[in-house]
Amino acid sequence: MMALLTENGPCHVLPDLSTRLNPYSWTNESNVVWLDQPTTVGFTYGDKRDADNSEDNVGENIYYFLQGFFEKHPELAGRDFYITGESYGGHYVPVAAHYVWQKNKENAGTPKYINLKGIAIGNGITQAAIQMPHYIDMAIHNAYNISLVDVPQLDKMKAAVPTCISILETCPQNETACSEGENFCMEKLFEPMLKAGRNPYDIRMLCKNDGDDSDCYDMSYVSKYLDAPNVREALGVDSKRVGAWQECNAQVYAAFDKSGDVAKPFNSYVADLLNDDLRVLIYAGDADLVCNWYGNDAWTRALQWKGREGFNSAYETAFITSEGKESGVVRSFNNQFTFLRVFNSGHMVPQDQPAVALDMLNKFLKDQTF
Repeated sequence: MMALLTENGPCHVLPDLSTRLNPYSWTNESNVVWLDQPTTVGFTYGDKRDADNSEDNVGENIYYFLQGFFEKHPELAGRDFYITGESYGGHYVPVAAHYVWQKNKENAGTPKYINLKGIAIGNGITQAAIQMPHYIDMAIHNAYNISLVDVPQLDKMKAAVPTCISILETCPQNETACSEGENFCMEKLFEPMLKAGRNPYDIRMLCKNDGDDSDCYDMSYVSKYLDAPNVREALGVDSKRVGAWQECNAQVYAAFDKSGDVAKPFNSYVADLLNDDLRVLIYAGDADLVCNWYGNDAWTRALQWKGREGFNSAYETAFITSEGKESGVVRSFNNQFTFLRVFNSGHMVPQDQPAVALDMLNKFLKDQTF
């Protein structure tokens, strides 16, 4: 719901709880469903015994949601279908798409077949063992010449990198290592940079409290809007089963964290999709620290798939929007696997660069050359 109302939806909610049309809505040329998940996040609900605590749960639940959706909207079934996401969507999107892809093998030629064509992930966390060590690059080589740590602290961070990598490389075979690795890497490589008082989702911005994102973005008005009785009624919210809307569910996060989910790699799911000729777009705003473009660039280059050599040898070119604006750097192979670094954007590209995000999406969906 946050993305719907503050990023790429047909209208945006304003601080005074009014709304305005979004000229860069992703619905301009596509049909879009915004999904609150895992279960019990946002307005979703379900049997507590079936609460999600791992990506296996997520993939299955999203798949059966989609089956129910297409049963109710048969006019949309059979159309080209893409799954997109942001941030932790670097986990959710590959897992959900992979589950659909596997089920499609069983359901070919039946009404249950979903015409999956590809996925897109914005500033995602997909392979922590490769991405987390690249926090250092943002500390010393970010595009905005912002110093996040001093030299002594930087030396300490560099010294911690080998241990960070060695622990995370044993995940997911060892779930304890997943949790330990995440905690170690965040403590040694990420948290020192928060002391600079910068927004970890957009280092161009200052925050009130050492990078606590709740002090970086005031989205309280969105919660108020979603809890308005007329809005809940319009959305069909079951108030008997769903309480006040919350952006985050601490219990859900704790369950995922306990399972070591945060640090688990999901790059192999992406490779399977690519090897079956599905299309993948990975994009990242270059002012984001949390899921920065360096780390996303690195894991896409390291990915083991049939087109790896061609992808890694492809030239990087300027990303020029339909309006003729140079807005990023892109590397693409056969228009199948694309990585795009977006200039002047933080973690939420559709919010910071809405025109660029829409242009990017349309090129991807129409299979146009980047």
